[in-house]
Parts: sequence; structure tokens; C-alpha cells
Amino acid sequence: MTMDLRQLRYFVGIVEYGSVSRAAEALHVAQPALSQHLKKLEDDLGCQLMLRTPRGVVPTESGRRLAQQAAVILQQVSALRDEVRGLEAAPAGPASVGIPTSLGPLLTVPLALAVRRLYPAVHLRVVEGLSGHMLDWLHSGMVDVALVFGAEGVPGLASEFIAEEYLQLAAPPGDPLAARGAAGVDLAEVLPLPLILPSRPHGVREEVEQAALVARQSPNVILEIDSLEHIKALVAEGVGYTIVSKRVASSGPVGATLVQVPIVNPRIERRISLAHASTRPLSVAAQAVRSLMAARLDELITAGYWREQG
Repeated sequence: MTMDLRQLRYFVGIVEYGSVSRAAEALHVAQPALSQHLKKLEDDLGCQLMLRTPRGVVPTESGRRLAQQAAVILQQVSALRDEVRGLEAAPAGPASVGIPTSLGPLLTVPLALAVRRLYPAVHLRVVEGLSGHMLDWLHSGMVDVALVFGAEGVPGLASEFIAEEYLQLAAPPGDPLAARGAAGVDLAEVLPLPLILPSRPHGVREEVEQAALVARQSPNVILEIDSLEHIKALVAEGVGYTIVSKRVASSGPVGATLVQVPIVNPRIERRISLAHASTRPLSVAAQAVRSLMAARLDELITAGYWREQG
């Protein structure tokens, strides 16, 4: 078997883009040549790595495992190259970060601007998605650094605590629960309400489910939607209630119309951390981007985006 780093890079690209043609365009390789590399890799390994579907290609179980390990190898080679060049060299090369969708408006554009201004040789890749996906992306090597909820103590991760916030009940305008004010509403009263929540593995859903488990109740979820803005729009129309942080509930055009009531007895706390895989060293480029992310988060804390921080 003559598997080399180029083949691994090509294969990871095919898995990442889910299409040979899109991967070929991104990698600046002719599509027939990329297809030949994939076939040779499958022949060398003696197994099928990708399944062809009408919408593109998806990895088999063997392909998924190869992609995960290949991403680790490629990152280690990149980190070794940076180390040989010396840590004093100007950061250069790829760096990928994962940002939960709810934090994207606060982080993505400022981070990209800072990277372009300070480290123009760094090729930044920002992946926004559900908070529940961040841990998987870190473990698989899809991203170097990510903002995660509740990652402290997770095996294989090095995390730095950033802030904490508490989830609130968001109700339609004029809802009677608004009369509760700062006194809040007990969790036991919240869970039977008609709730509109994201599906698993969204962080909010996991946190609500865990709190319900401790309370020995089940949340009355009437709708599952993975867009927080769409959920808030439905709440504003009186379809139901949702559970989000104060930061999320207040944002966007609908946020100002919603009634926010603290959830108490007990409160649902979420801890926000900046994390990376402890099993893979961060490249110089990724270290530089991580520092910029930390600086931006400090700015947000100073500006009061996490007033509940402990």
C-alpha cells in the first residue's frame, strides 16, 4: 500500500465537501484525477470508502474512520511544520473554528476582520452550526478550536471557562406569565407548557432534557425546529413557549416583543468554554486565531453580553 499525505488530504476534502466535483474545485485538482486517487485508495485498502448517492458521496463506516484519523495526521504534520519553522514566525496556514449559530452574529465577522488585519497569511475557516455538533467536530478534527457549552471535564478536550448564563422562558407578548417578573417561574411549571425547542443534539435541548430528568418530568415538546429565529417567531405568534438564554431571547427583530421570565427552582445553567482537542497540538495559526477569539469574548463580557457570569 502506497498511501501518502496528498491522498489523505484529497480524501478528507471529498468527505468534507460531500462531492468529488466540489472537492476538486476547492483543492484545485482535476475531477477525473481526484476520482482516480479515490479509486486507488480504495483498491489499496481493499474496501469501499465512499457511497455514491444522487446528492453526492457519503463515507462508509470505514471511510468515516479513515477521514477522522487522516484529519488528525494532517493536523499533526501541519503543527510539526510550524514547530520546525519556529514559534516566532508569523502565523500562516489553515485554521478552523466552530461557532454555535446563536453566537455567530457576535463573533464571526469581528473574528474574520481581526484575522485578515493581523494575520493575512492565515487561511481562516469558520463553521457555524448547532452547539451539540461542536464536540463531534473537535474530536473528529473538523475544527481546531470551538466554543462549546458544558465541555468541562470532557475526555480528550482542553477547555477554558469563558462565562455562564441561565436559560429563561420566552413567552408570547402579553402572556399572563409576564406578571411573575423577576420572581420567575418554577421549572415544574415550565415543563408542562407547550414548548417549541430545537432537536437533539442542540445544546439547549440537551440542557432542558437533563433538567427535566433531574426533576423527574418530561418536557411537553410540541414542535422541534433547529432555527432559533423561527422558534422565536412562532412564540411571538402565540403557538407556544421556548427556553433560551436571555442573550438569544433578546436578539433579532422578534426578540423585543417576547416576554422573558426567569426559570427558578432550579435554574438551568449553561457554561460556555473555549475548547480544542487535547490529543492534537494546535498549529501556530490556530493558536493565533484562538487568542483572537478569547480577546473578542473578553470584549463581549465587558460589554455585558453575559451579565449573569459567575
